[in-house]
Amino acid sequence: MSYCINPKCPRPQNPENVSFCQSCGSQLVIEGRYWVLRPLGKGGFGQTYEVNEGSIPKVLKLLTYNEPTGVRLFQQEAHVLMRLRHPGLPIVDPDGYFTFTPNNSREPLHCLVMEKIEGVNLQQWLENRSHQPLAMDLAIDWLEQLARILHLVHSQNYFHRDIKPPNIMLRPNGQLVLIDFGAVREVTETIERRSNKITRIFSRGYTPLEQMEGAAEPRSDFFALGRSFACLLTGQEPSNLEENSPPGKFIWRTLAPGVSKPLADLIDDMMAYSVNARPQDTQFLLQRIAKLREPPRTPTKFPVGKKQVLIGVGVATAIALAAIVPKILPQPTPEKLLLYQNTENNFRMKYPEKWEMKESQGYFDPNIVTFRAPKKNDSDIYPEDIIVTIDDLSSKPMSLDEYTKISITQIKEIKDTKVLEDSSAMLANTKAHKVIFTTREEDKNIKKMQVWTVKNNRAYTITYTANKDEYSNYLKSAETVINSLEIN
Repeated sequence: MSYCINPKCPRPQNPENVSFCQSCGSQLVIEGRYWVLRPLGKGGFGQTYEVNEGSIPKVLKLLTYNEPTGVRLFQQEAHVLMRLRHPGLPIVDPDGYFTFTPNNSREPLHCLVMEKIEGVNLQQWLENRSHQPLAMDLAIDWLEQLARILHLVHSQNYFHRDIKPPNIMLRPNGQLVLIDFGAVREVTETIERRSNKITRIFSRGYTPLEQMEGAAEPRSDFFALGRSFACLLTGQEPSNLEENSPPGKFIWRTLAPGVSKPLADLIDDMMAYSVNARPQDTQFLLQRIAKLREPPRTPTKFPVGKKQVLIGVGVATAIALAAIVPKILPQPTPEKLLLYQNTENNFRMKYPEKWEMKESQGYFDPNIVTFRAPKKNDSDIYPEDIIVTIDDLSSKPMSLDEYTKISITQIKEIKDTKVLEDSSAMLANTKAHKVIFTTREEDKNIKKMQVWTVKNNRAYTITYTANKDEYSNYLKSAETVINSLEIN
C-alpha cells in the first residue's frame, strides 16, 4: 500500500503499483525517493509517517501547523538534527529537510525525513512491564546516557524543552535516543526575549514553572529529566504524584524504596522548583552522576605510637636511598599487548594489558569498544581512553573526503574547540585523516586525537582522549593501539 500525505486528500490509501494518488492526484513518491507506507501518529505540530528509501525504513515528519511559529520550530528541529551527530539522536541527512506541494495546492508542506529508531519509547517500555519500577543500576546508566546527549545539545546553545518518557526511545542494543526536537530553541533567544511572544510548550507533570511562564532555559531540561526518572523509578505519572503531594513539595521517594539516597538527592535537585537550586549545567550534572558510581571510601587510620615513628623513619630512609640511586636507569620493559577481535565489525587491534577493555553493553556505552587507561589514584574520575566507533554508510555511501568534510565541520562547531592539526594519515594500511583538537568536557580541558578511514561502506574512527596536561603521557600507547588496527 502507498499513502498520500496531502492533508486534504479524502482517500489517502492507494495500491502499491501507482505513482500518483488515485483520489487527489498528488505524487506518492516524495522527492523521487521516499515511498510513504503508513501513518505512525499525530501530535503537537506534526504528523509522522513510515517511509521507505529503497529498502531502508525511515520516518517522515510532516508539519501540520503551517504558521510562522510552527515553520520556525520545524526548521529549527531540522537544523539541530542535521548539525548534531550522536547515537543518542536520530540521524537526519543534509538533504533531509524539504518542501512538497500537493496537487492543486499553492501552499507547500514542510517535510523532515530522519532515521527510524527501532525499539520502544520509555512510556511503552514501562507499560510493557506493567509499570514495574526501573532498577537503580539501570537508572544511573540511563541518566548518564541522557545527560551526555543533553551535554551535546546544550553545548550548541540549544535545549529540548519537552523531555518525557514518550520522547525517549530505547534501541534494542540498550542505547537511549532523545527524539521530538520540535520544541528546541536557541538559548540566546530565550535570554534576550522575556515576553509572551516566546512559544510555550507544555507536558503536564514534566514542564517546570518557568517554562509555563515563557522563560524556559537549559536547566528546564533538568527538571523534565528529573520528573521522567521519578516516573520510571516509581512507575507513576508525575501528574499523579503532584496531586497527592502537599503544596510546594513533590513526594516520590516513598514509592521507590530501593533508590539510594545520593541518586534520590540528585533527582530532587534536578526537579527543584527553583531554577538556581538545580545543577548549574550539564558538566556539573555529569560530575554528580560520576560520583554515584564511586565505591564507598574507607578512611585509612594509623595507630598513634611507635608505628608513627617508624613511618617517619621509612620516609627518611626512602629519601636517602633516592639520593644514591644511579641516575642512569635501565629502559623500561615494553608494555605487553593483548589482541582484541571483533568479528561482527570485521576488525582487530592490540591494546595494553593493563588497560581496561569494555565492549558496548547497551545501556550506557554506545561505542564499539573502549580501552581505558588505569586510574592514577582514587580521584582520577576521567582516565585517558581510546574509543573505536563505526558509522554504517551503506544507506548513503561516501568517500573518505566526503566523510572528512562532514566530520571536520562537526568538530569545529563544538563550543570551545580549537583544531591543532588537520592532516592526512594512514589507518589499517588505508588512506585516512587525522585531527587533533582541544575542547572542554565536564568542566575539564580536554585534548583529543581522532583518526578515521572509510572502507567497505563503513567509517572506522579511533579517538584518543586525555586531559590536556596529560595528553603526552599516554600518546605513545595510543599511537601503538591506533597503528595496530587491521580491517578485514
